Amino acid sequence: MLLELSAVEARELKQALDTALRSLLEELAQAGAGAYRDLLRERYARLDQLNRRLDMSLEGDQVYA
Repeated sequence: MLLELSAVEARELKQALDTALRSLLEELAQAGAGAYRDLLRERYARLDQLNRRLDMSLEGDQVYA
């Protein structure tokens, strides 16, 4: 899947991902051991990877995610 975003859309998406990642970190800090914590870690890893890719893409004019 290829998604084209304007620079403004990409920055707004990055801000939303930053907020979601902070929230996940807080939730992880309070989660006990077990399957739920593992799910949170997996979600964090996926969103963090996407955030990093988006961050790299923001260096150019067109953003593909």
